[in-house]
Amino acid sequence: MNAIYLKKLKWSGLHFLLGLVFLSAVGFYIYTQWFYAGRHYLTDLIGLAGIILSIDLILGPMLCFWLLSPVKTRKENIINLSLIVFLQLSSLSYGVVQINSQRLAYIIKWQTSYFAISKSDAREGYISEGFYLFNEPDVGTNDRLLYDKLINQSIPPIEMNEFFEPTDFETECKTICGVITKNGIVNVTKINGVITFNKSLR
Repeated sequence: MNAIYLKKLKWSGLHFLLGLVFLSAVGFYIYTQWFYAGRHYLTDLIGLAGIILSIDLILGPMLCFWLLSPVKTRKENIINLSLIVFLQLSSLSYGVVQINSQRLAYIIKWQTSYFAISKSDAREGYISEGFYLFNEPDVGTNDRLLYDKLINQSIPPIEMNEFFEPTDFETECKTICGVITKNGIVNVTKINGVITFNKSLR
């Protein structure tokens, strides 16, 4: 009996190590490609990633210990292992989709403030990452009718991409400015031509 449990623990440990290596590689790619230059400051990436990693790293080995056994046939173990891998990949895919939704969509200036908008908060239609100004339409114009309609639909001006005008960091910030995020104020600068974010001390 002890030999069976030792074998199950060995398989679970191996599953944990392989999962850790795979998730670390995925996490490294996401961090360096999607949240480079301080973009992780714009959202609670660490908390979200921690939940996803813990679920996958705990779920897999636990299911492995529970479902795999040296007393089962090879076919049964392969079927169970395939189910475990499928569940883990499904969980990871859902997590990656959630993390992707927290990526920076654009920075919009509304009135006198700058707002960093994530992809989950941006409305339909593709807008490339960058700085934009909200140009409120004049009263009595056709655009104003659309503006009023969107307001009635509870869509805030910072999401009304119909009235955005492209601008750039140099025009808006010169050297540095603060943007409002879900995590508070984050400073934005430009270092070696790359828009870079740093946590504000305010």
